[in-house]
Amino acid sequence: MSREIRINDGVTSQSAPSGKRWGVPVALIRSSAVLFGGLMLGHMSAYPWTSAHVAPQVSLAGQMRNIPFEFMGERSTYWNLYFGWGLLVGVLLLTLAITLWLLARLVYSDARGVGAISGIFSAASAVGAYLSIHYFYVPPFIFFLVIAALMATAAVQLLRRPGRTIGSTQCLT
Repeated sequence: MSREIRINDGVTSQSAPSGKRWGVPVALIRSSAVLFGGLMLGHMSAYPWTSAHVAPQVSLAGQMRNIPFEFMGERSTYWNLYFGWGLLVGVLLLTLAITLWLLARLVYSDARGVGAISGIFSAASAVGAYLSIHYFYVPPFIFFLVIAALMATAAVQLLRRPGRTIGSTQCLT
């Protein structure tokens, strides 16, 4: 006796004759990945992350390079921290872009899990938008705000989908 196993992962369109995958959340997540890549490019293009054009600004940047301090037994300058942090932020933004791009393909195997992760990315991006408008500039604010909206939309779409069903067993994966 053959038992039919039907999997409704919430991503495969039931009405499409070929079981065509519904790619809207994938497109939203991948668009966010591209925007994170844009944030990284914008951030790195601002190197050396100073606007030293007038005498007081040039003096401050020079002092950051030349005034050493000791922290946790290591000698450094404020410039080293500033420069190193700028590089680290660029690497982290690129890592987020790559992670989101790869995450999008998991929608087909774990829609609800990707929805939860998308919600976390949305919340973090909303915080990024808030911090950007208060402490940085308008362009990163806009990028983070759009990413937050895209990821929130993807999260809602993915979390509203039913869990996978195998036979009569409901799975939330």
